[in-house]
Amino acid sequence: MKRLLLLMFMAFALIAAGCGDSSGDSDGGAQETSDDDGGSEDGDGDDEAMAEDDDEAMAEDDGEADSHSDDGDDEAMAEDDDEAMAEDGDDEAMAETSLDVLNVAYFAEWPTPNQFGQADGSFAEAVGVGEINWVPFDSGGVMSEAMEAGEIDISYSQGLTPFANTVNAGADLRMVGIAVAYEEADNCIAQGSLGVTRDNAAETLVGATVMTPIGNVTHYKMLETMTFLGVNLDDLNVVPAGSGADTAAAFENGDIQVGCAFGGSIETMTAAGGVPILTGKEVSEEVGAATYDIVSIPTSFGEANPDVVSNFLRATQDFNDAWAADPAAQNPTIAQAAGMEDVGNFLDGDLWFSFPSLEDQLGEDWMGGNVSASMTNQLQTFVELGEIDSALEDFSFAVDTSFLEAAIG
Repeated sequence: MKRLLLLMFMAFALIAAGCGDSSGDSDGGAQETSDDDGGSEDGDGDDEAMAEDDDEAMAEDDGEADSHSDDGDDEAMAEDDDEAMAEDGDDEAMAETSLDVLNVAYFAEWPTPNQFGQADGSFAEAVGVGEINWVPFDSGGVMSEAMEAGEIDISYSQGLTPFANTVNAGADLRMVGIAVAYEEADNCIAQGSLGVTRDNAAETLVGATVMTPIGNVTHYKMLETMTFLGVNLDDLNVVPAGSGADTAAAFENGDIQVGCAFGGSIETMTAAGGVPILTGKEVSEEVGAATYDIVSIPTSFGEANPDVVSNFLRATQDFNDAWAADPAAQNPTIAQAAGMEDVGNFLDGDLWFSFPSLEDQLGEDWMGGNVSASMTNQLQTFVELGEIDSALEDFSFAVDTSFLEAAIG
């Protein structure tokens, strides 16, 4: 009887001690008191032992239970806490690097396969961003300014020359891919009535008014083509173009003898009776002025969002492949996104556009060497002609292949 009373008294004391801790878990978990060294004793375990065996309960109450530390439980709890904190940290990191809106610069009337996913948001989904804000531009130079201002994250199909010009001036931008090659979609068109040929251009074009954008690949090609044909540049009246539409309108009105432009303006001038002085292929192969556009980014954006840039390049390749498999099915949607009635020769007919694969872009013909050499040559030409004061000797630092390599995997 005394033994039973003693056990009841001790159980009551233990229960009272446990109820006196107001910091317990609300879900009924074990209440613990921690020693300075982090060890703990579990009172609930003593109660269960007492209920199962009075003798063992007495022995545990006499101090034998002290040898069974809950340090292992504390370590497990500490590990759980650490994992929870790590998970919280991962969530915070994802929140910092996730992108709800991606601002992409592109050219109107410049139809490319990734625009198939522009209207319905499927390209944004492929990139892994919430939304893409597609912003049309008239020139590559303005694209660079927008990237420097933090208004544009990725410029798709920016001209190589304006990119090089901006980098030469100190802009912190990087080229990360080749968007499209288009030797026939950028050219100088002469009025058909002039009868200009490669053999008579040096005489026929004396005093001619030539309208061209300034500081881009079209301008560079015009300079190189005229020099190749023996035309004295001082004999030309060069008028800066505000846009391709301005050039086409001036050509149609007969205000200029030669219009140099890209995109839909080429078709407009050709439809108005114009003829190319040299074909795009001749300019590329004989003059040595290759024509292609690039994918460029602010350096800081690439550092903060490397996965977004790589995903953009990968998604572009996927859309290029899907278009190539069935152009007729996609061209009407692409034309609408580009602001055109149809895609014309860009993606149909003579097929002016070609799209090098991710693997090809890493090759020597492209970002593996020729691209940086081309930038050096172009800028040196502008220096020699007095267009700019000086040019860097090496542009390889501005060509970053890491995003392409990540996209390929």
